Amino acid sequence: MHSTSTEGLSGRSVDELERFAAQPETDRLDVQTWEMMRELAVARMSDDRLAVDIRLRWVRLALTAIRKKAQGSDVDRKAALAEETNVRVNAIRAFGAAQDGGLLDPVDLCESVFREIGQTPEEVRTKAVLWRSLPPQEMLRLRRVKNLLTPLRGVESLIPPGDPLHRELSAWLSVIPDLP
Repeated sequence: MHSTSTEGLSGRSVDELERFAAQPETDRLDVQTWEMMRELAVARMSDDRLAVDIRLRWVRLALTAIRKKAQGSDVDRKAALAEETNVRVNAIRAFGAAQDGGLLDPVDLCESVFREIGQTPEEVRTKAVLWRSLPPQEMLRLRRVKNLLTPLRGVESLIPPGDPLHRELSAWLSVIPDLP
């Protein structure tokens, strides 16, 4: 495959697309190319006819495509992380959780989401209650927080109830109904 060609992405193997994505010149590709690769990778990671190790490679490729799409555009970091969160949660549901700091680690996932939000649940709830009177940019920020948190529903069952992170996740999930 030519290094910048997007024709026939769907007919390519995970090996070919991993090599394609790893090429330095692909950093300059348009957002649409990375979106096409993300869509393909998400579909393939969900294909239970494929071996688990191959499906996990598709997960990693989807995450690479999301990151490269964000690098090559003005995509908001929270919007990109919301896409990553969706992919990782779906992978955790499909393949099970791991406690290794990797893509299947629900603790790592939650911590990265909370870090990106950069506020406490109480601070976000205080703003969320008044969202209709906020400037459009702040409404959008709250909407992106909701997009980050919503996929985490169900992840709390994978974190021990006594773990402080479980309590923090529960607090965050309780904010979702207040968000625009």
